Amino acid sequence: MANFKRQSMKCYVPLITLLVCSMLVFGSGCRMSAPIRAWAPPQLGSAVGKQVALAGVQGPKELVLPLQRQLLNQAPKDPGRQLHMVSRKEMVACESRHRAQSNTGIQLVSALEEIPNDLAVASIARHQGIDYVLRGEVIQKRHASQQNQADLGALSVSWRLTGLDGESSGGGHPIILDVKKARKLYPDLAFVSDLNEVLTQAMVRETFRLITPSVDRYQVQLEIPYLLPGSAKIRRGNRAAREGRWGEAEKLWSDVRERHPTQLAALHNLALAAAAGQEFSRAKKLARKAIRYNPSELHQQTLVWIELKQRAYHQAFSLPDPPEGWFLTVTPSELGAPEAVIAEWGSEQ
Repeated sequence: MANFKRQSMKCYVPLITLLVCSMLVFGSGCRMSAPIRAWAPPQLGSAVGKQVALAGVQGPKELVLPLQRQLLNQAPKDPGRQLHMVSRKEMVACESRHRAQSNTGIQLVSALEEIPNDLAVASIARHQGIDYVLRGEVIQKRHASQQNQADLGALSVSWRLTGLDGESSGGGHPIILDVKKARKLYPDLAFVSDLNEVLTQAMVRETFRLITPSVDRYQVQLEIPYLLPGSAKIRRGNRAAREGRWGEAEKLWSDVRERHPTQLAALHNLALAAAAGQEFSRAKKLARKAIRYNPSELHQQTLVWIELKQRAYHQAFSLPDPPEGWFLTVTPSELGAPEAVIAEWGSEQ
């Protein structure tokens, strides 16, 4: 009888081992992508809370005049991104009033009106307490054709930002757009029928990304569990996150986490939900906890991505280091761009 029991146990051991392995695989081995938005720092220099003189855009008048007008009218005004754009015309009027009696002032204003060279612009801008000078040049323009759908038009502008004091950074950056790319970056432009207007509006938005914080869209990987307790509710949360309802997803995952503390998929996905809400310190705490339980490649990638996004957020808004400090011992530039980590995770499924 004892031998029979021992033989029976030997038969069950492989089955139990197979069942446990299957639960581990189905519990944490599957993934799905979900869109998430995160702040990115200005590409050239932060002009938030500062004055920026638009020295002008060189190119065909029918193109640059609408572009300049929209740049002046659409300067960000929301907290954390606000700046004051000053036109060359405003600079001339202000300088004329203040230097009407000065021959040197009149010469500078005349130079600015007739030939808006960099020296004249910088001199007047500095005198008026302006922080930056922004100048653009159209380097390529292919007019959009409503009849020829194969040629939707393109626009390329080279921008240069000049800081007028030692603390202000600057630099140059080209922006290259076509209608297809513009509508991909900004889906609301699909409803604009004038294709040249599509290019102009997209160029304005991309230009402000050079000097103010902006929001980028990424794809992150969520874990899809099966068989384990709470798996169905986690998958419901995944679907909500994939549709952009991160708050709803977080509630579902939190409920699973409270009921089933060993459910690692809920823990990992909660870390990304915290990052979606810009609670980066909490996100890193959850991600590190997931790594302690299971140091998988996905869990490690998630922690790296969260910290890179936290660094970008702090840089974008000039925030001090977080209380917990930084876990990575190298800079983001040494690690490679955050997009490289995203690329390893794959595109949206």
